[in-house]
Amino acid sequence: MDKRHRIAAAVLAVTALVLGPAQASAAPLGKPKTAHAKKLAAEYLDRAGPLARAVAVEFGIPASVTAGQSILESSWGQSRLAVTDRNFFGFKCLATGPGPIAVACHDYPTTECTPDCHQVQALFRVYDSMLSSFRDYGRVLSTSKNYTAALPLKHDPNAYVTEVAKKYATDPNYAAKVIRIMQENNLYRLDAPLP
Repeated sequence: MDKRHRIAAAVLAVTALVLGPAQASAAPLGKPKTAHAKKLAAEYLDRAGPLARAVAVEFGIPASVTAGQSILESSWGQSRLAVTDRNFFGFKCLATGPGPIAVACHDYPTTECTPDCHQVQALFRVYDSMLSSFRDYGRVLSTSKNYTAALPLKHDPNAYVTEVAKKYATDPNYAAKVIRIMQENNLYRLDAPLP
Protein backbone atom coordinates (compact mmCIF):
# COMPACT_ATOMS: atom_id res chain seq x y z
CA MET A 1 0.00 0.00 0.00
CA ASP A 2 1.53 3.33 -1.04
CA LYS A 3 1.62 6.45 1.15
CA ARG A 4 -1.46 7.98 -0.50
CA HIS A 5 -3.58 4.89 0.27
CA ARG A 6 -2.21 4.61 3.83
CA ILE A 7 -3.20 8.23 4.52
CA ALA A 8 -6.66 7.69 3.04
CA ALA A 9 -7.15 4.50 5.05
CA ALA A 10 -6.07 6.26 8.26
CA VAL A 11 -8.41 9.21 7.66
CA LEU A 12 -11.28 6.85 6.88
CA ALA A 13 -10.61 4.71 9.96
CA VAL A 14 -10.49 7.70 12.32
CA THR A 15 -13.58 9.22 10.73
CA ALA A 16 -15.50 5.96 11.03
CA LEU A 17 -14.90 6.05 14.79
CA VAL A 18 -16.27 9.55 15.30
CA LEU A 19 -19.32 9.52 13.02
CA GLY A 20 -22.50 9.89 14.97
CA PRO A 21 -26.06 9.10 13.91
CA ALA A 22 -27.73 11.45 11.44
CA GLN A 23 -30.34 13.84 12.78
CA ALA A 24 -33.77 14.07 11.22
CA SER A 25 -34.52 17.81 11.22
CA ALA A 26 -34.41 19.91 8.05
CA ALA A 27 -31.42 22.05 7.14
CA PRO A 28 -30.98 24.72 4.45
CA LEU A 29 -29.05 24.08 1.23
CA GLY A 30 -27.14 27.35 0.86
CA LYS A 31 -25.31 29.22 3.58
CA PRO A 32 -27.04 28.47 6.90
CA LYS A 33 -28.72 31.56 8.37
CA THR A 34 -30.19 30.67 11.78
CA ALA A 35 -28.17 29.57 14.80
CA HIS A 36 -29.76 26.11 14.65
CA ALA A 37 -29.03 25.75 10.92
CA LYS A 38 -25.43 26.90 11.47
CA LYS A 39 -25.03 24.29 14.21
CA LEU A 40 -26.41 21.53 11.96
CA ALA A 41 -24.14 22.66 9.11
CA ALA A 42 -21.06 22.70 11.36
CA GLU A 43 -21.90 19.22 12.68
CA TYR A 44 -22.38 17.92 9.15
CA LEU A 45 -19.10 19.40 7.92
CA ASP A 46 -17.31 17.97 10.97
CA ARG A 47 -18.42 14.54 9.74
CA ALA A 48 -18.30 15.07 5.96
CA GLY A 49 -15.13 17.16 5.71
CA PRO A 50 -12.70 14.39 6.70
CA LEU A 51 -14.51 11.93 4.42
CA ALA A 52 -14.31 14.40 1.51
CA ARG A 53 -10.57 14.80 2.13
CA ALA A 54 -10.14 11.02 2.20
CA VAL A 55 -11.98 10.74 -1.12
CA ALA A 56 -9.59 13.37 -2.53
CA VAL A 57 -6.55 11.40 -1.40
CA GLU A 58 -7.80 7.99 -2.54
CA PHE A 59 -9.69 8.91 -5.72
CA GLY A 60 -8.36 12.34 -6.80
CA ILE A 61 -11.69 14.16 -6.57
CA PRO A 62 -11.65 17.71 -5.14
CA ALA A 63 -12.79 17.59 -1.52
CA SER A 64 -14.75 20.81 -2.03
CA VAL A 65 -16.79 19.14 -4.78
CA THR A 66 -17.39 15.99 -2.73
CA ALA A 67 -18.59 18.04 0.25
CA GLY A 68 -20.66 20.37 -1.94
CA GLN A 69 -22.41 17.54 -3.77
CA SER A 70 -23.10 15.72 -0.50
CA ILE A 71 -24.63 18.88 0.98
CA LEU A 72 -26.87 19.42 -2.04
CA GLU A 73 -27.84 15.76 -2.42
CA SER A 74 -28.47 15.14 1.29
CA SER A 75 -29.69 18.55 2.53
CA TRP A 76 -26.76 18.79 4.95
CA GLY A 77 -27.23 15.13 5.90
CA GLN A 78 -30.86 15.68 6.88
CA SER A 79 -32.71 14.20 3.88
CA ARG A 80 -34.74 11.04 4.29
CA LEU A 81 -32.38 9.24 1.91
CA ALA A 82 -29.35 10.24 4.01
CA VAL A 83 -30.92 9.56 7.41
CA THR A 84 -32.66 6.30 6.51
CA ASP A 85 -30.32 4.81 3.92
CA ARG A 86 -27.02 6.65 4.51
CA ASN A 87 -27.03 7.68 0.83
CA PHE A 88 -25.40 11.13 0.76
CA PHE A 89 -25.05 11.48 -3.03
CA GLY A 90 -28.41 10.41 -4.43
CA PHE A 91 -26.95 7.35 -6.18
CA LYS A 92 -29.55 5.14 -7.79
CA CYS A 93 -29.30 1.39 -8.03
CA LEU A 94 -28.08 -0.21 -11.21
CA ALA A 95 -30.23 -2.53 -13.32
CA THR A 96 -28.18 -5.36 -11.78
CA GLY A 97 -28.63 -4.20 -8.18
CA PRO A 98 -27.00 -1.88 -5.65
CA GLY A 99 -23.42 -2.16 -6.94
CA PRO A 100 -20.28 -3.38 -5.17
CA ILE A 101 -20.42 -1.15 -2.06
CA ALA A 102 -24.12 -0.47 -1.37
CA VAL A 103 -26.03 -3.19 0.49
CA ALA A 104 -29.58 -2.81 -0.87
CA CYS A 105 -32.00 -0.66 -2.89
CA HIS A 106 -34.92 1.44 -1.61
CA ASP A 107 -37.76 2.86 -3.71
CA TYR A 108 -38.39 6.63 -3.46
CA PRO A 109 -40.17 9.31 -5.49
CA THR A 110 -37.79 11.74 -7.17
CA THR A 111 -37.83 14.55 -9.71
CA GLU A 112 -36.27 14.03 -13.14
CA CYS A 113 -35.80 16.79 -15.72
CA THR A 114 -35.74 15.33 -19.24
CA PRO A 115 -36.05 18.27 -20.17
CA ASP A 116 -39.37 18.97 -18.40
CA CYS A 117 -39.27 18.22 -14.67
CA HIS A 118 -41.63 15.53 -13.41
CA GLN A 119 -42.01 13.05 -10.54
CA VAL A 120 -40.94 9.42 -10.98
CA GLN A 121 -40.24 6.45 -8.71
CA ALA A 122 -36.64 5.22 -8.59
CA LEU A 123 -34.53 2.72 -6.68
CA PHE A 124 -31.78 4.36 -4.64
CA ARG A 125 -28.74 2.71 -3.08
CA VAL A 126 -28.68 1.87 0.62
CA TYR A 127 -25.35 1.93 2.51
CA ASP A 128 -24.26 0.51 5.83
CA SER A 129 -22.47 3.76 6.75
CA MET A 130 -21.72 7.32 5.68
CA LEU A 131 -18.19 6.14 5.00
CA SER A 132 -19.44 3.56 2.47
CA SER A 133 -21.52 6.20 0.69
CA PHE A 134 -18.51 8.52 0.32
CA ARG A 135 -16.26 5.68 -0.85
CA ASP A 136 -18.81 4.62 -3.48
CA TYR A 137 -19.00 8.22 -4.68
CA GLY A 138 -15.22 8.31 -5.10
CA ARG A 139 -15.20 4.95 -6.85
CA VAL A 140 -17.97 5.90 -9.28
CA LEU A 141 -16.57 9.32 -10.21
CA SER A 142 -13.04 8.01 -10.68
CA THR A 143 -13.92 4.88 -12.69
CA SER A 144 -17.06 5.61 -14.72
CA LYS A 145 -16.60 6.66 -18.33
CA ASN A 146 -19.35 9.23 -17.69
CA TYR A 147 -16.89 11.34 -15.69
CA THR A 148 -13.62 10.75 -17.57
CA ALA A 149 -13.67 14.28 -19.03
CA ALA A 150 -13.74 15.73 -15.49
CA LEU A 151 -10.59 13.96 -14.26
CA PRO A 152 -8.07 16.41 -15.85
CA LEU A 153 -9.97 19.29 -14.20
CA LYS A 154 -9.44 18.12 -10.61
CA HIS A 155 -7.32 21.22 -9.79
CA ASP A 156 -10.26 23.49 -10.68
CA PRO A 157 -13.24 22.45 -8.52
CA ASN A 158 -15.74 24.67 -10.37
CA ALA A 159 -14.75 23.30 -13.77
CA TYR A 160 -14.67 19.76 -12.35
CA VAL A 161 -18.23 19.86 -11.00
CA THR A 162 -19.47 21.61 -14.16
CA GLU A 163 -18.17 18.68 -16.21
CA VAL A 164 -19.46 16.05 -13.75
CA ALA A 165 -22.92 17.63 -13.70
CA LYS A 166 -23.40 16.92 -17.40
CA LYS A 167 -23.92 13.23 -16.61
CA TYR A 168 -24.57 13.26 -12.84
CA ALA A 169 -27.91 15.03 -12.71
CA THR A 170 -30.82 15.93 -14.92
CA ASP A 171 -31.24 19.33 -13.22
CA PRO A 172 -29.81 21.89 -15.69
CA ASN A 173 -28.82 24.12 -12.74
CA TYR A 174 -27.05 21.36 -10.80
CA ALA A 175 -23.47 22.61 -11.25
CA ALA A 176 -24.45 26.18 -10.37
CA LYS A 177 -26.13 24.95 -7.17
CA VAL A 178 -23.06 22.98 -6.08
CA ILE A 179 -20.74 25.89 -6.91
CA ARG A 180 -22.94 28.25 -4.88
CA ILE A 181 -22.75 25.88 -1.91
CA MET A 182 -18.97 25.61 -2.27
CA GLN A 183 -18.60 29.40 -2.45
CA GLU A 184 -21.03 30.35 0.32
CA ASN A 185 -19.53 27.84 2.74
CA ASN A 186 -15.88 28.24 1.65
CA LEU A 187 -15.59 24.52 0.95
CA TYR A 188 -12.47 25.23 -1.12
CA ARG A 189 -10.59 25.22 2.18
CA LEU A 190 -11.02 21.42 2.16
CA ASP A 191 -8.79 21.28 -0.95
CA ALA A 192 -5.80 22.73 0.93
CA PRO A 193 -3.11 20.22 1.90
CA LEU A 194 -3.39 18.87 5.42
CA PRO A 195 -0.93 20.52 7.86
